[in-house]
Amino acid sequence: MPEWFVVTRRGWLSRQHFLDLVGATSLIPGPNSTEMTMHIGYERAGWRGLVVAGSLFILPAAVLTGTLAWLY
Repeated sequence: MPEWFVVTRRGWLSRQHFLDLVGATSLIPGPNSTEMTMHIGYERAGWRGLVVAGSLFILPAAVLTGTLAWLY
């Protein structure tokens, strides 16, 4: 999620906390966009938010990829 949406528009996180999460995400190997989405989900709603944010971020791409693979 872009900073303007999370920090400015929604006010879910402060700018400093958002930047701290970006720094933590950069230290962990893997796709940064997925990790950042899961961090924000966790900050908003705890473990349930982490699972929901991660699932809703990953599942559409997985379904689309699986569908295209099946069609191919």
